[in-house]
Amino acid sequence: PKTPEQAQIDNIQQAAEVEAEAIRSAAGNEAAAIRTEADTIAGQAEIANGFDAERLETRAEALRKEARIVERHADARIRAVRDRARADVSALKAQ
Repeated sequence: PKTPEQAQIDNIQQAAEVEAEAIRSAAGNEAAAIRTEADTIAGQAEIANGFDAERLETRAEALRKEARIVERHADARIRAVRDRARADVSALKAQ
């Protein structure tokens, strides 16, 4: 049997993990969509020539960089969610 405090701690930790997974999933979907667009543009660049090809390659590269930023932002948000949960658990234990 769990104490009320332990049940509350479990709830805090579970809620944080659910939120973290939702962030990771949404970011993964967004990054995948951006990369798909980048791949499409890169394919167009292969059949274009001159400045058009260069412009398309630059756009594809920028989209790939944007996808990496989306993932880094998600990682930072996940760390913040987990840090907040740890702080809430610590505060609960300190009571």
